[in-house]
Amino acid sequence: MLGGAYRKTPVASTKANHMFFPACRLRLGALAVAGAAILAASCSPPVVQADPAFADLVLRLGASEIETRPEEADMLGLPEAAFGRSYATLLNDRSIAAEQRTRARRLDFLAELERINRSALSPAAAQSFDSLLATLRATVAVDLHGHGTTAPGRASAYVISFSDGAFTDLVKFLSLHAAVRTRAEAEAWLKRLEQMDEAMRDERRRFEVDLAAGTTPPRSVVQRTLDKARQLRPGAPRDHVLVQHFIEALAQIAELPEAEIARLTARAADLVGGDIRREYDALIALLEGALANAPADPGIWQFKDGEAFYADILRLHTSSTMTPAQMNELGQKLVEQISGELDPLLTAAGLSEGGAGARLRALSLRPEFLFPETPDGRLALLEAINAKLAWANGVAERVVSVDKPAALIVREAPRIVLDTASKAYYRPGPLDGSRPGVYNVTLRTTADFPAWTLATLSFHEGVPGHHLQVEHTRDIPNRPVIDHLTANPAFNEGWATYAEDLALELGAYQSDPFGRIGYLQSLLLRAARLVADTGIHAQRWNREEALSYFERTVGITRTSAELEVDRIAVRPGVAATYMTGRETIRRLRNKAQRELAATFDLKAFHAVVLGAGPRPISVVEADVAAFIAAQKNTPRGQ
Repeated sequence: MLGGAYRKTPVASTKANHMFFPACRLRLGALAVAGAAILAASCSPPVVQADPAFADLVLRLGASEIETRPEEADMLGLPEAAFGRSYATLLNDRSIAAEQRTRARRLDFLAELERINRSALSPAAAQSFDSLLATLRATVAVDLHGHGTTAPGRASAYVISFSDGAFTDLVKFLSLHAAVRTRAEAEAWLKRLEQMDEAMRDERRRFEVDLAAGTTPPRSVVQRTLDKARQLRPGAPRDHVLVQHFIEALAQIAELPEAEIARLTARAADLVGGDIRREYDALIALLEGALANAPADPGIWQFKDGEAFYADILRLHTSSTMTPAQMNELGQKLVEQISGELDPLLTAAGLSEGGAGARLRALSLRPEFLFPETPDGRLALLEAINAKLAWANGVAERVVSVDKPAALIVREAPRIVLDTASKAYYRPGPLDGSRPGVYNVTLRTTADFPAWTLATLSFHEGVPGHHLQVEHTRDIPNRPVIDHLTANPAFNEGWATYAEDLALELGAYQSDPFGRIGYLQSLLLRAARLVADTGIHAQRWNREEALSYFERTVGITRTSAELEVDRIAVRPGVAATYMTGRETIRRLRNKAQRELAATFDLKAFHAVVLGAGPRPISVVEADVAAFIAAQKNTPRGQ
């Protein structure tokens, strides 16, 4: 799973938190040019002319989107010139007015974009045009429903949930990311803390509007969010995670005298114990009231426009024209296929009774595969992950052109996300290269990570998955701000899931049959997510149906299944992106192999897929079609 930027202070560091892994960067150059920039389609008759107008629109759209999001600018490491002013003391504008203004501007930008004469654009600009047009149309379609939150390429059904909202996001941002290394940075951090209550209040008012309109999260999500709010509510101010983090950071600043540290600490404690605590109390009261009327079932089909909203948010996240019914059917076929592949492997492991899920659960309990629940056991688990990544780094060049190393840190995820995050997730480093990418392992317990599951998880999050893909994207010159702000989950998760297949091809499991079981269970989970997402939101599954399906099909625990279902409830369509993206890349590769036969070059194919960076899958399809045509027209030997 792909996430945003991350920072951990030196005070909180451990040996496990500083395992650097030299990963691959790509050298695509001429290979990417061979296909990715060649596009043939054209749009309606022209009104506005060519590249300069399009380039200007792209710059203005990026400025419009980043204007209210200084936190994202900070996490990206965006130059202040690109943001337009200093953002070191600013928080995102979460007000109703800002949200409405941003959505209205997107409509205007879409209308302007549709007047661009695509046929007059250069090939590279035409490719960017196609990506932006598809993303903006899909985002605006979701915007028009008025539910939850949206940003280019992504949306959540609810303004506030256990994984979204200032009440949790700002605690993570201020304690894990916002730097406090100098007196000036300490003062800037306090300026941001002074605005936290207003940010929470603005967002709570938006949530109140949604609740009044009937957009109420399911009961399990409200309860999980309420639990999180109670957990983060300040008790004794100086014991709160924000104040503790600030105290530890201040202690590392040599230039600060004790009296100054005491003054800054007192100010932070006053803010946390005053206005911020009052906002937590207001949110908790709102959630307690919402709990009584929250629906038991998790699907957004319960919204007054639920069917249309799900169709639009599914299209936004998957960039696919498949219907929910077609996606559900695809998921079921994949589940059946993967379960069939697992059967002989599980039988050979001495597990012949019951369905695939029950047997996978039994295998996950075998003590010989479990790491001790001790500090040394946790460290050994992280070292095992590094060993898998080192192997992948050594063989990746056989399928993708690589040259220079890019650091990757493997570490335990921060405690604040342990109750809401997936098993592992990747966070890119900032654009300025000041910190490397991070592969976070959500170590609630070592029992969640039997040794046979670590290889494929690492290939997905690291190399040849998220880290390799993101590091390549960072090497693309002159990427506009809007590209950095746009999500393409079907591309990102589709590539990372396809990367698990590449590891199999590279021989990851030639002498590791249990590792191959882990690979197939990972694919089974992605396929089950596709079935469950469409089942919950389109086929009106109740909560128990969804929980039982995950337990029975994949063999995960009830606790893990509950988190899966709650995440699907909050972010409809995202769970469908892993397999829809992966299957599209596999289909395109098969097509290229079939049509190019002996001239097919796997590295060149991957250069086309990765060459222009994350984009809607529909645009990747057009790029591959152009690549195939170009290769057919290239004389042999050239």
